[in-house]
Amino acid sequence: MKILDRIFAWLLLLLGCIHCVAAFLVHKTLTLDVIWFVSGGLAQIFGALLNLVRAARPEDRLVVRVSLLANLLLFAVFAIAVPWLLRNDIRQNPQVIALGVAVAAELFFSLKLSLAK
Repeated sequence: MKILDRIFAWLLLLLGCIHCVAAFLVHKTLTLDVIWFVSGGLAQIFGALLNLVRAARPEDRLVVRVSLLANLLLFAVFAIAVPWLLRNDIRQNPQVIALGVAVAAELFFSLKLSLAK
């Protein structure tokens, strides 16, 4: 389970990095839309880093709790709100499904660890 936890955290980190880079590939100039797009990528990156810390330090209750809260918020946005908003175009956006699965998995691992202690 620990390996799977880290795999999903690294996947989340990779998707966040791709999201940030894609912002500048799609929009050639710096606009407010690009800043918001990069902000979404940074949220993914910071969530992934927090999950990697949690996986490395499962005995640290503060890290586990903060990770759980972060994953709940990421789940609400990236696994519920974004797929719902893209429900008509979800086939053209498979990255949304991959992100939703990664966030849901990290929420599961955070919840499991927080309930175990």
